[in-house]
Parts: sequence; structure tokens; C-alpha cells
Amino acid sequence: MNISLRNRGTRAVGTGALSLALLSAGAAGAYAANATPSPRHPVPHGATYRHGAAAISVRATPAVVRHGEQVRFSGRASGLRSGTPVYLQQERGGRWTTLHSHARVDGHDRFSFTDRPDARYTQHFRVASGRTHSPTVAVTVR
Repeated sequence: MNISLRNRGTRAVGTGALSLALLSAGAAGAYAANATPSPRHPVPHGATYRHGAAAISVRATPAVVRHGEQVRFSGRASGLRSGTPVYLQQERGGRWTTLHSHARVDGHDRFSFTDRPDARYTQHFRVASGRTHSPTVAVTVR
């Protein structure tokens, strides 16, 4: 069975229509694949994580204490719901360890809690909730 088109013009229109159909189907698939970004994108180590519109800031007072004295960690957690727990983390050996000190975000997006640093050197802390964390603060224990 031999199928042929009558002239070159009809053949060109048929080929153009088929090409357009194939290209538009491929473009629609590519657009659908890139329409929503992957939720598990790689984040470099040490970057400030912003999950959605959430952000945490913290400060330690005082920044220099004697061994056995308390340090108050207070800050704001914008974008987190009231009542969301935030946890204190300490950098130990290049890794972040979650400590037992924690607080809950109040109705004004604030939190506050205390901790007693245990070793006599400059220690690095941050506050985290889920994948969102604050920048690092340093506390020196003498």
C-alpha cells in the first residue's frame, strides 16, 4: 500500500503540522516538569536555611560569662506559628548537636530561654526549628 500526497505544498503543510504537534507536546511536558521545584534541593553546609518565609534570629546575653553562669538566648522567629518549638543547638566537632534547652514561639514571634555552657572556651550556638535555623552566635566561657 503506497500513500502519497498530491503535491509538494500539501506535503509541506502536513509535515509542518506534524512537527508542530510533536514540539508542542514535548514543550508541555518540559514545562510541567519544571513548574514546581523539587522540595529536596541541595543546600550548602553552613548556610542559613529559610524554609518558606520562615527566619530565626537570636542573640546571647551576656556574650562573655564565667563558668557556671547562665546565658539568655532570645530572638524572633518570623514566619513560624505561635507555639512552635525552637531548640538550642551547639556546634561540637563540626556538627550541630541539639541541646535540651528549648522554648516555644509566643504570639509576638519571640522566644527566650536560658542555658549554662559547660566548657571553658568560645562556644558556637544557634536556634533551630525544623529546617530553619538562625545564624551562629558565640559565647565565651572564662
